[in-house]
Amino acid sequence: MSKRHAQKRAAKAARRKKLLAERRKATMAESQMSLATRMRRMAVAPIHSCLISGALPEIGNGYLVLARKAADGRMAMATFLLDIYCVGVKDVILRVDVASEIEHFIEVLGEVQPMVVIEPTRARKLLRDLVAWSRSIGLAPHPDYAAAEPLFGDVPADACDESFSFGKGGKPLLMQGPSDTPARIRKRIEALRRTLGDDGFNYMLEVEDDDDRFDREDVDLDDDFDSEIDEAIESVTGMRYDPEVSPDPSRWRELGEDERIMLAEAYHRRAGIEVPDMTLHATMHVVIESQVAMGDELPVRRTIERLIGEGLDRHDAVHAVGSVLAAHITDMLQAGAPNNAAYNEAVERLTAESWRAEFGPDAEDDRD
Repeated sequence: MSKRHAQKRAAKAARRKKLLAERRKATMAESQMSLATRMRRMAVAPIHSCLISGALPEIGNGYLVLARKAADGRMAMATFLLDIYCVGVKDVILRVDVASEIEHFIEVLGEVQPMVVIEPTRARKLLRDLVAWSRSIGLAPHPDYAAAEPLFGDVPADACDESFSFGKGGKPLLMQGPSDTPARIRKRIEALRRTLGDDGFNYMLEVEDDDDRFDREDVDLDDDFDSEIDEAIESVTGMRYDPEVSPDPSRWRELGEDERIMLAEAYHRRAGIEVPDMTLHATMHVVIESQVAMGDELPVRRTIERLIGEGLDRHDAVHAVGSVLAAHITDMLQAGAPNNAAYNEAVERLTAESWRAEFGPDAEDDRD
């Protein structure tokens, strides 16, 4: 190798080393930025997806997801947990990661609540109006809302002229969520009472205490109409769901997600089972049954069979696995990433005794 050639290679190596050092420095500086700053910087990247839970208008709770993808393959995501009946923005997840990780997160989220596309202008106006309304009744949005909302960037909320209505039956309806502690619920009730008075809102809680009672007066179902709908969906699908009997895997997989949810809702109405959020409860059934239909790919089918052997009926066994799934979803939202291995391990550790101790009839907090 000539001396001149060696000098060129050395100079090229030095330039590469300098470039890598600059990139490393930039990466370290970015990692030290607050998520709010990173969201603002990513707000200039093209919108990759803007999605919302399709059942939000019917069940009152759901997710709104905005994701932007930069040219270098990174993606920024803001996920808002919405409560359009009362609380407004209940939770927020902010994340900047490689596109594949965030796309997987959105896919997993869609298995919990089917998502549909929403125009970014409509999404931003919905958020803006919902937060303004919840503030007006004494409830502030999640603290991370201020950091997440700027990801919309130059998307104009005023370009949407749609008017949104919130609450249920003309009043705010406070419903207890899986992660809502008694102290949090009590604080919200006190704020609503200060702003609206005792008769200005309704609430529906899974757990009663000395002061707060169930309020189900907001529910006004036409039983005959529901019966006709249930018969129609069962006729169209050729199936009738019963959690005591495992659905045929091939036929179950042929159904659309909405059809499965409607079948599960039909069963609960037919059985006279009341739950605070019927669609969400049915969706959990559907997710578990879909995991059962995957056979040995997941431990769910084996665990349900084992729980039945330990004395649970199949319906309770589905609820038992559903309690693990609910905890997994909560952990996923807090961590910002799914941990499927941890979920599978938790399912395999589940026993009839452990489920009864936490959720059974003798438990302090009866979740069913």
